[in-house]
Amino acid sequence: MFMENNPKQSVLLVDDDSVNQDDIRRVLQDLDLNVIIAESTTEVPDLVLKHDFAVIFFGVTPSNLLPFATAIDLDKNEKTWYIPIIFQAKSEHVSDLLERGYAAGGVDFLHKPIRPKPLLAKVKVFLKLNARQQQLVFATATIQEQNLKLEERAIRDSLTGLFNHNYLQEQLAREVSLARRYGAPLSVFMLDLDFFKNVNDSCGHPFGDYVLKAFSERVQEGLRGSDIFGRYGGEEFLIILPNIDKKQAGVVAEKIRKKVAVSVFSNSRYSRYVTVSIGVYSGVGSETESAGLVIDYVDSALYRAKAEGRNRVCHFETPEDNHGGVVDRISDMTGTTRHGQLTATIDKSRAMTLASFEAMVHSQTREYEILADRNLLFIKVLDRLAKQLNLPGQLVHSFRRAIKLHDLFRCYVHDSTLGTDEPLSDEQEEVLSDQPRMLRELTTMFDLFASERVILYAHHELFDGSGYPDGLKGNEIPMAARIFTLVDSFVAMVAPVTGKIGKNREEAEEELRKSSGIQFDPFLVDELMKIIDTKEFFKYK
Repeated sequence: MFMENNPKQSVLLVDDDSVNQDDIRRVLQDLDLNVIIAESTTEVPDLVLKHDFAVIFFGVTPSNLLPFATAIDLDKNEKTWYIPIIFQAKSEHVSDLLERGYAAGGVDFLHKPIRPKPLLAKVKVFLKLNARQQQLVFATATIQEQNLKLEERAIRDSLTGLFNHNYLQEQLAREVSLARRYGAPLSVFMLDLDFFKNVNDSCGHPFGDYVLKAFSERVQEGLRGSDIFGRYGGEEFLIILPNIDKKQAGVVAEKIRKKVAVSVFSNSRYSRYVTVSIGVYSGVGSETESAGLVIDYVDSALYRAKAEGRNRVCHFETPEDNHGGVVDRISDMTGTTRHGQLTATIDKSRAMTLASFEAMVHSQTREYEILADRNLLFIKVLDRLAKQLNLPGQLVHSFRRAIKLHDLFRCYVHDSTLGTDEPLSDEQEEVLSDQPRMLRELTTMFDLFASERVILYAHHELFDGSGYPDGLKGNEIPMAARIFTLVDSFVAMVAPVTGKIGKNREEAEEELRKSSGIQFDPFLVDELMKIIDTKEFFKYK
């Protein structure tokens, strides 16, 4: 319906009879109406779009039947069918035209010349009906607007304006169903702001609320209109990305991570850098897991991202993704889906334990921050060497957890060897030599870290048997521990935490060759040499 700007009610007279025009105007002049005159029916379509008429009068004659056809058109149009139509004709023609008028949708038929009182009474009735109709239209529009606002409130988070938890759950189930039906890819991100409790504790909850809103806006800017972004709870957010495969998801997630990491969050009182950890799940077509499992998997990947150092993107990996590794016997007994669910639960338990340990260390000391770059380089070298050796993905994750445990524990016991190149005192030597046993005791308390325990206990054993704690030699040292020792030592050469300039490629190669067969496994040294012919491992100096 198109409303006119004039607040007056309007009536339309379609008639080329000037005498009738004057009579109509005179009778209606005291009603404060907007009386529109049209000489021809050709003007009607445009007029009914510009004005909301309370009633339309059509003058008809036996020689001009076009008003009947126009009335029929108005009656068929959903925008004008409700307008009452009154036909007018000279008294001698009424009997011939009356039936046509009612058949065309007319509500009344008046004689010419008009009688003022009957005309005035009829017009007043239609004016009242029109006024009530307008009130009803306004009330309906108001109710619809309020309903829309209520619906929006029901699916929106009050702080950020993003979709809320319940709506995200509904949409995830829907998108999983569509992906399965049409064989399409689907990716889901779980995002969590790192150390957000510290932001609230140090800057106050109002600033924390500001960070959540600003974070939401920055992430939203990089998403498509079809992506579904919402606040899952607290400082956790969920993004559903239809028709995005694993490779594309990695690119999008990394862009989000970098954008958040490099932009300062600042208001009138505080300025803070805040980072985000992102867990990613990707599925395709019928292989896409159920909505419930997707949440489990993406949550597991998020916890792994936090356990591996935060401010990073981790993809959930099924057993089949692990560098060609073989699915173990448990999948034969429970099925691939249950195995994946069990894997996700175990990974999440490990990650939660590591995250709790990290939070405790972070609350006591900031020493771990000086190891952050070293930790990132360790993982980069390790991933490259793992690919070179075709190691299973589960073992790679064990290495990542091991270096995390190793560095957190050093900070937890306030290892005084951190950040110094000076000769160690007897006390420092004793603490350092005791760390493998202490790490074994720590990981024994949590049997989830059995694989990491093997690595950490033996990582000070040397290939020639001169290491500790058990003086193992050559192949007596577990392969995982030999790999860990080599990568750890190489990273210490090129990215020392003491602030010294790290070795360049030639210097590092010379040091590795010199220690091959003494400190390191010669085979592993040769394999490492094949992957370090690049500047990316030497830019930390």
